[in-house]
Amino acid sequence: MKAFPRFLDRARGLGRSQSGFGMIEIVVSLFLLAILTLAYIPLLINSQKIAGTNTTIATATQIVNQQLEGARAVRSSSSTSPSCLDVTKYLQVTLAPVVDPRGVTLQPLWSPTTCPSAYPGVVRVAVSVSRSGNSTPIASAVTFVFVASAT
Repeated sequence: MKAFPRFLDRARGLGRSQSGFGMIEIVVSLFLLAILTLAYIPLLINSQKIAGTNTTIATATQIVNQQLEGARAVRSSSSTSPSCLDVTKYLQVTLAPVVDPRGVTLQPLWSPTTCPSAYPGVVRVAVSVSRSGNSTPIASAVTFVFVASAT
């Protein structure tokens, strides 16, 4: 009767030594891990590029909004509403380049504007931001500024 339980142990595999993973299993698992890592690397690189581009676009958009708010707020000290001359003088100022967190230099640029023929009226104000040395705008916007008089 003692032989029967040993036979069952051998059939279940309990008679052999189970000392852990063998060398082949370890090599196969490392190979599979390497394949998964190689599949993930392009995704990681692409996400870093997109994050950098989005940082530049966000900075350019913020610059555009700041410049438009400045154009809307401009007025002489003796007036409660801006005149066409106030807005035109504000738009003639050359805007300084801005460096974003990635080190990209962004240059804001005003578009030319004309005063309305009748007052009160509106002045079309347009600003765009592009990389220094590149004329393609990254961000741009247009607004209309109410002007009460010519001067």
